[in-house]
Amino acid sequence: MNIVPILPRQVVPVPVPDELSISNSFNIESVTRIDAIVAVVALVAGFVLSRLVKHGLNRYFRRLEGMPDDAGRLIAQICAIVVLLIGLMVALESLGFSWGLLGGLLILTLVVAAFTAKPLLEDLGAGLILQVRRPFTLGDTVRLNDEDGVAAEIDSRTVVLRTIDGRRVHLPSRSVLNSTITNLSTEGRRLSEFVAGVAYDTDLDHAQKIAVDAMSMAPGVLEDPPAEALVGDFADSTIDLACRFWHAPDVPVELRARDEAMRAVKRAFDANGIEIAFPQRVLWHADDSG
Repeated sequence: MNIVPILPRQVVPVPVPDELSISNSFNIESVTRIDAIVAVVALVAGFVLSRLVKHGLNRYFRRLEGMPDDAGRLIAQICAIVVLLIGLMVALESLGFSWGLLGGLLILTLVVAAFTAKPLLEDLGAGLILQVRRPFTLGDTVRLNDEDGVAAEIDSRTVVLRTIDGRRVHLPSRSVLNSTITNLSTEGRRLSEFVAGVAYDTDLDHAQKIAVDAMSMAPGVLEDPPAEALVGDFADSTIDLACRFWHAPDVPVELRARDEAMRAVKRAFDANGIEIAFPQRVLWHADDSG
């Protein structure tokens, strides 16, 4: 029987390319006093230039018509950071870091920043579109993402609504841009409607005149366009009149005008003997003889 000796496993070292070795990318021994001075000057110059760039761009964007203030400030801040990074890279290169390592670190930083800042950049782009196209402005009553309110703030990242019940709703600009935008203030007036069901034996012409006259006298109802009452449906137990009237676009005004109009129609119908019929059913009964 032959016995095969087991030899210990040999570990073969894998050579690391010089360009991937951190020790070869940084040579502190070659750094001189002049290099240190250059690094300090580069850092100071990068900081000073970044402040000057930020200040100059802010002044330029403030004079630029149509440029939102917060968007201009954000662009100026990004440019200032780029200038500061350039100064930092020059300083590190003077201290012995190779451009290969610095370039790799910069690319890695940009990739991480791109993934991290994606929602921010999407909101920034949507905010710029909203402020340039201006589908609504500050003070407009709008409906955004099923929320009704007054536009209180519009910046490059969010839209703030002040609702009728005292809430402040912050909506991301990208969600506002991707949804239906309803501006309730554009036309300066809005139409509201309610249904008044009268009995089938009612004189419709008379009931229509009574309803229109009552709505026209109600506080908050506009005279032009005039109010109207139209036959809308023959329901099970009523003939439905669609009572339509115009009012100011604000939601609080809408609620008060609707309340006043409905009260006025009810009082007028009562005074003229017009019945607002309630649901009724007719039952037929047959005896045993059929």
